Amino acid sequence: MEAFSFREWDTKAFLELQKVKTQIVFIHRNRYQALADAILTTVSLEETARANRFFHSKDREVYLLGKYVLRKILAAQTGLAPQKIIFSKTHSHKPFFEGQEFNLSHSGDHVYLAFSPCSIGIDAEKNNLDFDLQPIVDACFSEEECAMLSTEDYRRNFYTIWTRKEALLKATGEGLCDDMTQVPTIKGHVYRDGQLYFLATRRHEDYIVSYATPHTDLEVVGWEFA
Repeated sequence: MEAFSFREWDTKAFLELQKVKTQIVFIHRNRYQALADAILTTVSLEETARANRFFHSKDREVYLLGKYVLRKILAAQTGLAPQKIIFSKTHSHKPFFEGQEFNLSHSGDHVYLAFSPCSIGIDAEKNNLDFDLQPIVDACFSEEECAMLSTEDYRRNFYTIWTRKEALLKATGEGLCDDMTQVPTIKGHVYRDGQLYFLATRRHEDYIVSYATPHTDLEVVGWEFA
């Protein structure tokens, strides 16, 4: 599996590529303390309230980091102040901002944001050795996907399949569906609701990151936000 390579953040270069490339932005939770004051003056009251409902401080921090970076990038794209950006939601509660295609995922200490000229979904999972995977496999994996798990790297294959399911459903805007076994993940290109989507998975340290988009340029540019 190919590993992600993240460039040093360059706002100008990012904006120059936004209409032609899918781009993935990464930020680590260890950046939170340095950005804490800026975060709290940038995110909305609703986002702050939701963050405060998280039981663990690390979950609050990665949530707020994601919202902060998203607002900063959308502000650079639109010329609006980051505090002035107001998100709408689809019927499946997926946030959107008119004219901009983005999606966000966080797991453990990592936050990943995806931007693309077309619809985009991203999902990341830390390879959690203590987590019992079997109930999810039984409920959500097809026979073909279960067969993939019989290979040597069970956990990596599990997280690859699971993150692809989530990324695809986020790209289509469906959210989690009633029958997850019918969400295809094996091939690199799949049809969903009459649209061709391209699926890809990469590793980053001990995380598995998948993304889905109908954008036909399969080259993805990675950035580490700073």
